[in-house]
Amino acid sequence: MAQRMSVTQNSVETYTIYPTTNKYNRPRPPSTIALHGMDLIGAPIDIHNHRFYHCPPSHLISTTTDLIDKLKSSLAEALELYPPVAGTLQTNEEGEIYIDMDAENRLGTPFLVDMKDTPYAGDAEDLSPRLFMLLPPSTSTLAVKVTQFSCGTIAVAASINHLVTDLRGFLDFLEVWAQLTRGETIDFTKIPEDWSHTPGRFFSDLIQKSTTPTPPPGFMVLPAPASGSSSYLLESSEVTRWKFTKSALERLKNDFSPSHDSDLWISSGDALAALLGGVITRARENENVARLDGRSSLESQIETFAMAADGRDRAPQGNMSDGRYFGNFNALFNAAVSRSDLLSLTCESASRVALAVRNAVNLQLSPEAIANRISFMEAPENTKPPGRIAWTADIIMTNWCRFDLQGPKLDFGWGKPFYATPGGGTIYPPGYILLTQEKSSGDISIIMTVEREGANGVKADLLLNKYAELVTLP
Repeated sequence: MAQRMSVTQNSVETYTIYPTTNKYNRPRPPSTIALHGMDLIGAPIDIHNHRFYHCPPSHLISTTTDLIDKLKSSLAEALELYPPVAGTLQTNEEGEIYIDMDAENRLGTPFLVDMKDTPYAGDAEDLSPRLFMLLPPSTSTLAVKVTQFSCGTIAVAASINHLVTDLRGFLDFLEVWAQLTRGETIDFTKIPEDWSHTPGRFFSDLIQKSTTPTPPPGFMVLPAPASGSSSYLLESSEVTRWKFTKSALERLKNDFSPSHDSDLWISSGDALAALLGGVITRARENENVARLDGRSSLESQIETFAMAADGRDRAPQGNMSDGRYFGNFNALFNAAVSRSDLLSLTCESASRVALAVRNAVNLQLSPEAIANRISFMEAPENTKPPGRIAWTADIIMTNWCRFDLQGPKLDFGWGKPFYATPGGGTIYPPGYILLTQEKSSGDISIIMTVEREGANGVKADLLLNKYAELVTLP
């Protein structure tokens, strides 16, 4: 059901979408879902996706009103199939966060519609349904904004609370929404029947219940719940955007790979991590950026990378992927890297960094290591009271390259997106890197941040400019 709420002064129409009721006769979901430690290692940030579509031909969509009505009705159906997306986050008396899915507590999903009198000119901040990164308590889990430009181009932007799910879960939901809009039959084997955030059930044979789990690299248990984020994450940052062509990425991997007589191997992602981590480290060093709380000490002679990786494909029985787990399952791993190698501009030093990243991947993303991480997140001595598990890193990297953000699964019935972005205008903490890939060309787009005093150093970095092109938004 869609209910029109208001029309704002700048002619943006606002609706509230609620789930359809028992259209699909699905099993009744629980009224609440407790969040897992894998959810709580993040923050209530907004995951943005912006997608751009060519003007639909008239034989597919007769009017814009028909298009909007179809999107609203199919979204209501998608919300019925994904009850957590229609829920809200609440906190109980013990400080534990959970998803409340009782019908009387649903806020509804904001659905904004903007008809612009200007032509499409690229991504922009005002296309997002929400313009803040950290979501306040009791905010709607999902928000959507549809914008049609005067030329006919349509932008469909959506954002979801990261505490509820990660990008893979978000895409699972968006792909079902698109499938419903196309009028196709849903494959219910790819929609969870068990909505509980209990990833351990997929690793049960590997979880050692009789032993005390060791903290994964980069993680720790605080004596008392953290009162806030590390101080360096609260510093102002400047964003730069870069593009690596497919050929430049191949050249980078070749240049950073160990000598040809070695049996050691690195991936393109390892090479990118080595290059970009070095860029931020050099910019900070050259501008004497302060090492605030959460950063490695000067005496340690290392820098640490925290890198998110979807762990669903690591489940031993292969029964966690293909939409069967909805929640956060980013196996955040940590690589400790020589600072002197990061400060060097030579390919030999970068190769050693890439190998350190590859070693961390192999060790920390094994099924056994992930099972230990789950146990660590669930151990009562670590979770009571909640909020004591913490992690630190000098550089945080999120790699979305494995996901097709503009593929045919995101076609709403008038063609797949011709362009997709992680959203414009979002404020990221310093030392953050986000990678996305256009699958048709193989080109990779990078969002990279550093403290403001280091921004010029990033733009002038000789090794970065050897492989990448600085992108300036319109």
